[in-house]
Amino acid sequence: MDKAIVALTRGYLNVVDYGSLIRRNQRIDQFFGNRYPVVLFHEGNITTFHKHYIQQKTPSLPLTFVDISKVWVRQFDGRPSGYESMCRFQMYWLWHYCAQYDYIMRIDEDCWIDSMESDPFDQIGDNVYLKTCYFAESHSETNATLPQVIESMTGAKREDFYNDKFVYTNVSVSSVKFWLDMDELLGGLALSDEQIRNRWGDLPVLGSLLNIYAKDKVGTTTGLTYYHHSHNLTIESA
Repeated sequence: MDKAIVALTRGYLNVVDYGSLIRRNQRIDQFFGNRYPVVLFHEGNITTFHKHYIQQKTPSLPLTFVDISKVWVRQFDGRPSGYESMCRFQMYWLWHYCAQYDYIMRIDEDCWIDSMESDPFDQIGDNVYLKTCYFAESHSETNATLPQVIESMTGAKREDFYNDKFVYTNVSVSSVKFWLDMDELLGGLALSDEQIRNRWGDLPVLGSLLNIYAKDKVGTTTGLTYYHHSHNLTIESA
């Protein structure tokens, strides 16, 4: 099976600002070595010099940089839409850009593995998704608008899918085919103006669809601990 470790990362003006990404890469090098390709998606704003700098920090890691600027929404209704476009990519475009792989492990730029007892790819089994933990959606506009849209598109009842059991997506393993097979539904949610306008994130969208279509196919990684820098949280598989 073809597998890869992936992330959507930012481009910066100064190389020192790649510290979090580099630390993430160093932990991947420590725990995985050069076992899998490591793909970094970016907005087309990582210069050749910066790519060399990032690679030099983990010279044996098989890094590939992929420009996804053609699907990046920079403005919406006259305002910047970086966060919204990031979420759109993570919930929809990611699977298209990874169509050559059977499974991918997402490890975000701000996530640093602290311990790993065994390769998460070896734990996937018959599941379509491996989480570390569940997480609740706290964004009020999302909670006020997303459930009824998913209800109307799927026929499911919100109490069956919209709960605190959303997979924490920033470190996870997933089947690519599972998401490509529901391309029309996922695209209807991710590519809508409502996604941008109401800032729907990948966590509640992917979590809801997993709750509807793969509730018994979501597993949990074992023996994995990582630090999520942006949220200042240490996550242990649970």
